[in-house]
Amino acid sequence: MKKIDLETAEMLAAKMRSEYLRISGTEPLNTKTALRQLNIMAVFSPMSDNIFGLSIVSPDRKNRFMLVNSNITRGAQHFTVAHELYHLYFDDNPQPHFCSQPFTDPAERSANMFASALLMPKDGILMNIPAEELKNKEVGIDTVIRLEHLYGISHSTMVVRLKELHIIKPDYADMLASLVVTREAALRGFGSELYQKGDGKRLVIGDFGAKARKLFEEERISEGHYIELLNLIGYGENQGCAGC
Repeated sequence: MKKIDLETAEMLAAKMRSEYLRISGTEPLNTKTALRQLNIMAVFSPMSDNIFGLSIVSPDRKNRFMLVNSNITRGAQHFTVAHELYHLYFDDNPQPHFCSQPFTDPAERSANMFASALLMPKDGILMNIPAEELKNKEVGIDTVIRLEHLYGISHSTMVVRLKELHIIKPDYADMLASLVVTREAALRGFGSELYQKGDGKRLVIGDFGAKARKLFEEERISEGHYIELLNLIGYGENQGCAGC
């Protein structure tokens, strides 16, 4: 698939919001709620720092799976979920592969553009920026930090989005990008959790455990295989099946 343009990314993001998620074009998106609403089986699990995530969709597109690195920052996790949603719903030829930098493939760049539009909707961004700052194309640091926490996104990603929408000038974007964001956030009463490395914990969204148990009860997998599957989601370690 060829790389989509910004207009197409905005259109697809709006489609995801209105038709699939039933939310407005301005409100923040809770990515974990979205995964549950879309009935996507997702596993948050610790991986290497250079890996962001993975998604797989069945040929008939009825079954979708996502893997997200729980070691990366919370903002990066949100972006990864949105990025993988593009592959699961709009990529013409989605291929299961680990998503990692640099993003040179056209489909990966398209997924990034879609994720930005989905998580940081243009109308929502504009309505939360004071008119004077919009006029001068110099969005205040206070406003930028507030937007990041409102939409749950990293500092660098927010700066790129503001620049992409021509809300700020390139030289001003460079200034914002050079800031020590944890310090700036703390000075304004915001926590640093959004920018810090994730807790590395396992979290499963969906009926992974139920499906694994069904396979075991139908004798389609062995007890050992069933326990291995439970271990993948952080349950069943050092336990026999009686404790499952």
